[in-house]
Amino acid sequence: MAVQDKSVPFPLVFLQPVADVHHVWTALSLHISPVDEDGSALLSRLFNEFGLQEALGGLTCIIPVRDPSVFAPEFDNPVPQGQVALRVPVEHCVDPGKIDALDWLYSRGFSIIADGLPAQGANVFPFVESLTLDASVGNLPEAVQWLHRLRGPHLVENVSDAIQFDLCRAEGFRWFSGDYALHPDSRLSQKNSISRARLLKLLELVARDADAGDLESLLKQDPALSYQLFKLVSSAAFGFSAHITNFTQAINLLGRRQLQRWLQLLLYARFPGDESANPLLPRAAARAALMEAMAQRVECTEEELDRAFITGMFSLLDVLLGMPLNDIIEPLKLPVDMVNALTTRSGRLGKLLDVVERSEYGRIPLRHTDLEAAGLDARAYCECLMQAFNWATRVSTEA
Repeated sequence: MAVQDKSVPFPLVFLQPVADVHHVWTALSLHISPVDEDGSALLSRLFNEFGLQEALGGLTCIIPVRDPSVFAPEFDNPVPQGQVALRVPVEHCVDPGKIDALDWLYSRGFSIIADGLPAQGANVFPFVESLTLDASVGNLPEAVQWLHRLRGPHLVENVSDAIQFDLCRAEGFRWFSGDYALHPDSRLSQKNSISRARLLKLLELVARDADAGDLESLLKQDPALSYQLFKLVSSAAFGFSAHITNFTQAINLLGRRQLQRWLQLLLYARFPGDESANPLLPRAAARAALMEAMAQRVECTEEELDRAFITGMFSLLDVLLGMPLNDIIEPLKLPVDMVNALTTRSGRLGKLLDVVERSEYGRIPLRHTDLEAAGLDARAYCECLMQAFNWATRVSTEA
């Protein structure tokens, strides 16, 4: 196994969610900075040392490969057929000089995705079944013929909002990544507002340690909330196998700390009658888990760990509810450090939240200096990232 050169900083690793037409996570797109021409050694380490396969939770991992002729990772444990998809520059997918290298990778169980649009009349190798395009480039209409010629599913990246998501779906794309989840259709921002208002009231009651009877009384007013609570408590993602038969049992089984976390998740959950999952749920879960994992690394107290988790979970409430964040969190009487983190990204929690937002591989890049400001290094951050996605991928498929 290659030895890490201590004089070279550990690279920055990103896992970008890829969702299907129903907003359910179906893959994670791996990005590494700086880009390694080979990438095999680091990819092997991510699987063998850092637990990337566990973090995938059965999802596909999409990995950019610049030159397939020098790409040869070694995995300690077998990787399921097709779970790793290699996105290869489209020119390699039509170049006879690269067919042997790609065919060898395909024979080892890797899926091959053409990165870019083939030229008119080009012959794409038969084992290349999908392509990925950048929605911001503007060549989507030219892609239609290829979307029908290749089996897919086809991935479109940098989808900016709900309108562009619908346009790409109409063109024939079935996998999506980008910031569209953070810019939902404004017509839907107030959907289920009554249920979520009750959830915020429940969170307020839990925060001030109200009696279980008060919690049960409010839960009984909303069948949708009752359904979601029982569904999530019974989910294998959270390690419970007992059958939940009443509210008191659920509350006692969970305890106040876990109940608070379930209620936070429910804010983002799909409600009965919704056709698609809420794309914010797994994102919020990943933020919360990454905040908590990083807080552990900077030696926060148990109480601070809870506050880190909640800060990550609440950081998307303004997007979810279409309201100013200050108006949402004011009734909850949150501690000052959480309020400062959420509103100004200041304090220890604020620096961690800044790292979390930059880690989403959006317009604001993550730098080694950002990690240092938060008290972390790139290796510790990578370990936290894998730990967080291990939980978030399960939440995304079971909630």
